[in-house]
Amino acid sequence: MPKIIDYNALGLRVVADECSRSLFYFVKTFWDVIIPEEPVFNWHILALCDELQTLSTYVVKRQKKPYDLLINIPPGTTKSTIVTIMFPVWLWTQDPTIRIITNSYSSDLSIEHSTKSRDILTSEKFQTLFPKIQLRRDKSGKESYENTATGARYTTSTGGAITGKHAHIIINDDPMNPKQAASEPMRKQANEHTKTLSSRKVNKANAPMVTIMQRLHEDDTTGYLLKKKRDKIRHICLPAEISDVVEPASYRDKYINGYLDPIRLSREVLDEAKVDLGSRQYSGQYEQRPVTEGGNIVRADWFRTISMSSFNTMRGKIPAHFFIDTAYDEKKKKSDNDPSGIIGTCKMGNNLYIFAAQKVYKTFPQLIRFLPDFVLANGYTDESTIRIEPKANGTSVVQQLEESTSLNVVKTPSPTDSKETRLNASSPKVECGRVYLVEGSWNEEFLTEVCGFPTLTHDEYVDLLCYAIDYHLKEEPQFNDEELENIIY
Repeated sequence: MPKIIDYNALGLRVVADECSRSLFYFVKTFWDVIIPEEPVFNWHILALCDELQTLSTYVVKRQKKPYDLLINIPPGTTKSTIVTIMFPVWLWTQDPTIRIITNSYSSDLSIEHSTKSRDILTSEKFQTLFPKIQLRRDKSGKESYENTATGARYTTSTGGAITGKHAHIIINDDPMNPKQAASEPMRKQANEHTKTLSSRKVNKANAPMVTIMQRLHEDDTTGYLLKKKRDKIRHICLPAEISDVVEPASYRDKYINGYLDPIRLSREVLDEAKVDLGSRQYSGQYEQRPVTEGGNIVRADWFRTISMSSFNTMRGKIPAHFFIDTAYDEKKKKSDNDPSGIIGTCKMGNNLYIFAAQKVYKTFPQLIRFLPDFVLANGYTDESTIRIEPKANGTSVVQQLEESTSLNVVKTPSPTDSKETRLNASSPKVECGRVYLVEGSWNEEFLTEVCGFPTLTHDEYVDLLCYAIDYHLKEEPQFNDEELENIIY
């Protein structure tokens, strides 16, 4: 009599084997157990799974770890689902004796991650595929639990105790939040806690730490780890938009039209995030470029500010001048293109006043229509000039504006020095308080970019500031008779 094949059991065994062989397959299989929304498996999810799976082979074999893993990635990219919820469960399919410690900035978040992992472990799907992995009934709490093969999952939070527990791998998921990162004592606490976590290993030579977070401050946990252990860390850095901070460099080829994830982190989503967070926090969390407190070459507190009403009262009929850094987007907001930047300026006394600033992604025809509207709305008169550097895009814009409008368009000299050299040369004018910003919604973005240079993705405002300082403040201050008399006597 022929042997009857149980195709259902065979199919389950095939799925279980595939789940064990591939963390990414495991994530896809168990996604619906904890997340009701339809999944979108962008390339970065496979990449993170592959990074974790490569590191896991050393954990399973108890071999000397090649590195600790440090991952910087924006919010909303399912990082915790992959790293802190799915990965610990998958490790038990490799070796149910593995002990794991997971950490987050708050106990509530740590418990939430642990609970979702336990929901997978106790689900009908998991128990059908992996019936031998069972939780101990006497040690199955929300914060910590063990299985019947001596494996364990322990949770803690930044500042919390983890005494008496040791692990084969430690997962440090968001050791601080943005509010905590703004506090020096809280940053120190997170970094000291990370140091403490590294001491809670079964074997320090074998047990790796996986840290995953957004950049929140130059001295956040990422900054601390890179300063202390850079040569012992594999650094994965995936900003929302392609830039030179992407690590490893090979991942740059995976960006889709310049975006890490064009569905979760589209242009519209990113623009809204910048409004919600402000330029400084956006730079850290989405671009993975924390701005040095106060500024790098130029400090934020060097700029003086004035209200629009006071500025208008002082200005009278002093003409406005506009500086433009042109770039037109033929592919409509493809994020690896630069935006066009424009600022409105005037000189009063010996000081430069910047009263308007905007950056836009425009095609060439859109830019030609936009520029006249912008300058006219911001006080352009017959005595005003529009000053454009005649680089590749600028030359076309100058020619078209000269042909189609009566605006006073001037070609500014192309700089011969680097942007860093020019900003360093301009910085004394800012430091001595000769550059005023008229209060407006653009101020934060302007300050973040100028003070963050050269660590940020875009630098249009840096160019424009240097052009404006060179044009308005290149001469020595002029004194009236009374001021000169006071100086002499």
